[in-house]
This record gives sequence, structure tokens and C-alpha cells, in this order.
Amino acid sequence: MTVPEVSPARRWIDRGLAALARRVLGIFYRAVEVEGIDRLPRGRPLVVVANHTNALIDGALLAGWLPEMPRFLAKSTLWDVPPLVPLLRLAAVTPVYRRHEADPARNAETFARCHDVLAAGGTVALFPEGASHVEPALLPLKTGAARIVLGAEAARGPLGLRVVPVGLAFDVRGRFRSRALIRVGEPIDPLAAAGGGWREQAPDAVRALTEAIERGLAEVTPNFDSWEQARLVGRAAEVLAHGDPDLPLQETLGKGFDARRAVLVGYRELERRHPERVRAVAAEVAAYEALLAAAGVRDRQVAARYPLPGVARWLARTLVALAGWLPLAVVGTVLNLVPYLEVTAVSRAFGNLEDQRATFKVLPALALYPLTWALEAWAAARLAAAAGGEQWALAAALATLAAGPLTGFAALAFHDRRRRLQAEAKAFLTLRTRRRLAAELRRRREAVRSGVGELVELYRREA
Repeated sequence: MTVPEVSPARRWIDRGLAALARRVLGIFYRAVEVEGIDRLPRGRPLVVVANHTNALIDGALLAGWLPEMPRFLAKSTLWDVPPLVPLLRLAAVTPVYRRHEADPARNAETFARCHDVLAAGGTVALFPEGASHVEPALLPLKTGAARIVLGAEAARGPLGLRVVPVGLAFDVRGRFRSRALIRVGEPIDPLAAAGGGWREQAPDAVRALTEAIERGLAEVTPNFDSWEQARLVGRAAEVLAHGDPDLPLQETLGKGFDARRAVLVGYRELERRHPERVRAVAAEVAAYEALLAAAGVRDRQVAARYPLPGVARWLARTLVALAGWLPLAVVGTVLNLVPYLEVTAVSRAFGNLEDQRATFKVLPALALYPLTWALEAWAAARLAAAAGGEQWALAAALATLAAGPLTGFAALAFHDRRRRLQAEAKAFLTLRTRRRLAAELRRRREAVRSGVGELVELYRREA
């Protein structure tokens, strides 16, 4: 079979979609951290496999931050949602027919399309868990990724394919101005992982490659036994990481991920060997966690020493920045308030599932913000024409149309700093004025740090 070349139009569409994803998610998330991008092999076909906990946002992150726009696989039922169909077609997404929703025999065409992309040296991306979810660990993987890879090598190879696991993690996946992490894992040689029988795509070969993919994904994703365990391990890792800084410091998601994984490994091993000691420390962590929630402060704020000169300098810099952004922020807030409220209403009405909230904020925003800016530009033109004549209408419309997004960025910067100032001021005043509470928080924090530190030393001695 002759492999079709990628047309220049297709390349431009891919670049445009990637740029749109970066711009939109760069607004929705305050920061998108990318780690391990240099692990992506160059000059060979790739199958990117990622965990799936944030609906359509997961695909948009891969589209925006991977070096090459992949060809995505998505469940066929997405084509039943009319507003999504143009976007799916524009991105050349290929449907996957799940057994409980459609005839899986139709996947033969899906696999053939993937083989074409891979034979042309392209990238295919899919989510082998099969569905978006909110569990604290990976779901059991489907075998589709392994069958696509081995089928492509058998039918069109040797291709030198590599499977690349990518982990996606979030502060709070559906919260506006939260943070996201993209972590690229070590590439997997599928033929080595599958062993004998890969040419015939034998069940043992498919199973072996699926297990290798699962291990690769487990290395780049948080995997906890429960959300309670995730909270306790996360808090213990945070206490160890923060130390005693002068002012509250927020670590990167990547560093937090590494710290949680390290604590989790030790936690599981020590829980097996010394369950009583682990339960005692877990109780201390839970008590500290509850007191933090009741006080409305964060661990990094309890840890901070807050020297007054440092506080004064930070406060002065923040107030100067707020004053500088204020004029543009006022305009940006006014021009963007209506679509913000509309998007909020849509997400509350339809995004009732945790893994879908971000999707139901981002997708409506793609239409509602530009539409609002256009209506505001039209209104400005009418007002200018009425006040000064038709010659001013076009200038007023263009100025308003540009002001919507540009001042919107200023409003984002302003409100980010304002919220940070409010949160830090509240914590500072709480810890300075409620001295008994502050002392108890620090006592419990020290108990956690001491207990976790002892477990760390015990783990190192026994390792």
C-alpha cells in the first residue's frame, strides 16, 4: 500500500491547532510544566500513550506541547456530540468502536489508518485506559495500543516503532488558573517487550507489551490505593520538602510528584514491615491535615518564618504590580465579565463530573469569548457613529475588538496577584493573631516531620 504524504495544508492545520491548544490552555492553567520532552525519539514513528483523567483536556495538552501533532484515537460516541464533530474532523481524529457502544469489527479500519500514519513516520496518540476517570490510580489497560503497534510492525515493518508513556497530572484538574504537568517517560521498544510471537500478534505477545506499557505509565503517573492515601502521602511529602523558608514557597508540580512517589514507595514497604509505626505517623499526618483545613492555611504558610523585612519587601512589590496592572485590569474585567459568567453557568450545568469540568469550561469559552468581543465591537461602533459620525465607527470597533483579549490578559495577571495577596495576608494575620492556633499547627507539623523523618531513616537502613 502506498503511504500518502502529509499535505502542506494538513501541516498548517496541525500547527494552528497546536498553537490554539497552547494559547487556550496557557490561559486556563496558570502554568503547564513539561518534563522529559527530550526523551521523545526523533526520526522514527511513535505511539504516545497517556493516562486519562481530564476528558478532552488531556488530548489538548498532548496536541499543544508535543513536538509533533499526533493523530488521536477517540471513542466513537464523541461524533454523536454535534459541536465536537467539526473539531474532530479538523484534527483528523480516528474513532474507536468500543464493544458496549458499537460493532468492534469497525476497528479494522481504525487500525489500518494507524498503520498508515506509523508507516509514514508519524505519531499516534491514545489513552489505553479506555475512558476518562477520577480514580487515584491507573485503570486496567486495554490491549488496543499493543495490537496497533504489533500490527503495524508485522504488516508494514520493520518500522523501528517506539511506544512513549506520558503522564498527565494536575493541581486541581477542573479549576481555572490551576497547574498542569506533562511528564514524558522512557520509550519502550515494543518488539523487545513483546518477545516471541509478535509477528503473529499472539495473545502472549500482546499481553506482554500491554504490561510493559502499564509499567511505563505507572512511572510517570501518581498511583495511590485511595484518595485518603493520596492526601496523607502528599501532606507528608510536602512537610519534608518545605523545610523552614522565610516566605511561603510553592514547589513545582514535578518536584511535588517526585516527592510523593518517593514517600509512597517507602510508605508501602514500611506498612508491610512496621504497620503499627506507619499507622501512628499516618494519624499524626491526618490530625495535622484536619487542623490545616480548620484554620484555612497551607503547610507552606505554617512552615514560613515571615521575617518582617522580607514580608514588607514582598508586599511592596505586590502592591506596585497591582497598581500598574489596575487600569488595564478594570477594562479587561468589564469586557470579559459576561463570557466568564456564561462559561461558569455552562460548566455548572453540564460539568457535574469532576473529570469533565475543565472541558465544559474550555470548549464553551472558545465560542463565547470571541462572540462577546464581536458584540462589544459592534456596540462600540454604533455608539461612536452616533456620537461622532460614521468615520469613527470602524476605529471604535477595531479598538474594542483588540481590547477584549489584550486587556483580558492584564486582568488575569492582576487577579492572580490579587488572589495570592489575599490568601497570604489571611494566613499571615491568622498565624500572627491566633497564637495558640499557630503554636498548635507548628507543634503538629514538627510531629509529622519528626515521624516521617524517622520512617525515612528506617527505610534507608532496611533498604
